[in-house]
Amino acid sequence: MSTPKETQGRKRPQLNIPLENLELDKENPRLAREDYGNSQLDLFNVLLDHFNLEELAFSMAENGYFDEEPIVVVPCNLPETFKMDAYDTVGQLQDALQEVMKKKDIKFVVVEGNRRTATAKILTNVELRKKLGIKESFPKAKNDDIEDDLKVIPAIFYKDRKNISPYLGVRHIAGILKWEAYAKAKYIADRIEEKVKSGVDIDTSVKEIQAQIGDRTDVIKKQYICYRVVGQAEEDIGFDVSKITKKFSLIYVALNSPAIREYVEVARYKEVDLSKPIVPTKKLQNLEQLLTWIYGNEKTGEQPVLTDSRKISSMLSPVLLDTEATNYLIKHKNLEEAYERSGGELTFLVKRLNKAERIMSNSLSIAFNYKTDEVRDIVETCLKAASELTKMVKK
Repeated sequence: MSTPKETQGRKRPQLNIPLENLELDKENPRLAREDYGNSQLDLFNVLLDHFNLEELAFSMAENGYFDEEPIVVVPCNLPETFKMDAYDTVGQLQDALQEVMKKKDIKFVVVEGNRRTATAKILTNVELRKKLGIKESFPKAKNDDIEDDLKVIPAIFYKDRKNISPYLGVRHIAGILKWEAYAKAKYIADRIEEKVKSGVDIDTSVKEIQAQIGDRTDVIKKQYICYRVVGQAEEDIGFDVSKITKKFSLIYVALNSPAIREYVEVARYKEVDLSKPIVPTKKLQNLEQLLTWIYGNEKTGEQPVLTDSRKISSMLSPVLLDTEATNYLIKHKNLEEAYERSGGELTFLVKRLNKAERIMSNSLSIAFNYKTDEVRDIVETCLKAASELTKMVKK
């Protein structure tokens, strides 16, 4: 028999699963690095501390569980004798799974819906509330009917994480329920590394994930590169990255700056060789310095010099274009005073325009040999940029 629609298109079995058969996801991309692999009780505490379960609990305590919002699960211990491809339709597979659940204590990991699952468990489990030290102010189920309703949750069944990846990517990276920056980057990195382990080369892996999620702007590649840089900081220089994961967007902003990329010798996004370390070994000291300026450094006790993320582009970038200003910042750790020595944005602009002019002039000596569509398109783009710049400076 052919595999039923569980593995084709969007049709999946929907099961009614008792709460006690559900486990929180230790690999949840939204968890901080230090929370990976923790116990179930630890995961409850993380969700309570950082994901505002109380707000969700007020609604669930009053209304019960909305069946229109099923969670998404993968099985932990489905019997080896259970064959997914032994059923012709998704309905038959769904009924068979429900029957197996009645006969065997099957556990499921909640890949999507950890907040809802944790909240329902807290609302229906007195012992759990005691273990977690839940305050009296935390909501309780309005009545026995609502509590009974919360004890069984509707869930969409996937046989493994690999099959669920496209859904999560579209929903939380390109869709309306977007994760925070670090969670996106971690999810992307995990999917790329899965493909690499299966034998796909890294550049192809990136392109396949981009196609899967519908990214046409290289956002996924940029996030992956930033994630790799953070990994280097942790593994190669022992940098405490806990603050970076909470404000991951700042490293994304920083590496968008040509001056900052030059300081740590990171190539342009389109030119990065993903098969090698993103930051060369000789520039790891500069990377540590950069991260210290942005996030502070637990190891040295230094505080960040940036008080506003906008200063990454407006002040730090111009400073790093000027050797004297950079040295002053390293020595005195005062961004404003270093910026004054850099010449500010005007010097930054003049340097970039001078560099562009030199590149264009040097291109004249060989351009006549390459009268191709690609070269003509680039020249046209340069002309448009020059025309816009001319309008701006004339105004």
